[in-house]
Amino acid sequence: MVKIIFTRHGETLWNIEGRVQGALDSALTEKGIRQARRLGERLQNEGITRIYSSDLPRAKATAEEVRQILGLNEVLTEPALRELSFGEWEGQKWWDLREQYPELFALWDSGPHKVQIPGGENMWDVTTRAWNFVNKLPQLHAGETICVVTHGITLQCIVKKALGIPVEQWQDVPWQHNTAVNIFEFYEDGLIKPVLIADHSHLDGLNQSASGFTKEKKEA
Repeated sequence: MVKIIFTRHGETLWNIEGRVQGALDSALTEKGIRQARRLGERLQNEGITRIYSSDLPRAKATAEEVRQILGLNEVLTEPALRELSFGEWEGQKWWDLREQYPELFALWDSGPHKVQIPGGENMWDVTTRAWNFVNKLPQLHAGETICVVTHGITLQCIVKKALGIPVEQWQDVPWQHNTAVNIFEFYEDGLIKPVLIADHSHLDGLNQSASGFTKEKKEA
């Protein structure tokens, strides 16, 4: 059995500015750094043996804070864990895009999987690339506990796949706040057992940014 702890990066400047990040990046805020440190403290007793991270800087910075607290030697980076590419939308503000494309965002609000972002990926693309990587971990690290640091939509797609929930059923999984914790046990016979989903109780007192999944939540 392998235990995998999936989490999202800490808060970034573009998160609070309401800008589309995707494959672009912005730095962690001071609050985001504190979130990452709280996450590391939360994970101290989990027996984590190694950390994988998206190769985007906001995820690597989060993983590095955790690594230091856990006393591990390195963060292993993996491009397959990147956020969904938002193509032509990246770097723009969500509310500007909403005003520019009202019909498209009405569709997005009813289910983001329905939208093909100009020049970007779709939810199936992200699920396939991320899950192909995750699916290798039980064979590579039998008997270990792994931490995987990724991004909001990518994390949603991974969690849904692990739970056997189709991409189309977006509302069936709680939104992943920055540094939310998800724990799954992967067994040799293919069984995947969920232990914890989207827990962010370690952030109590840090004043979570509002991000309801209609509008702000989907736009993380």
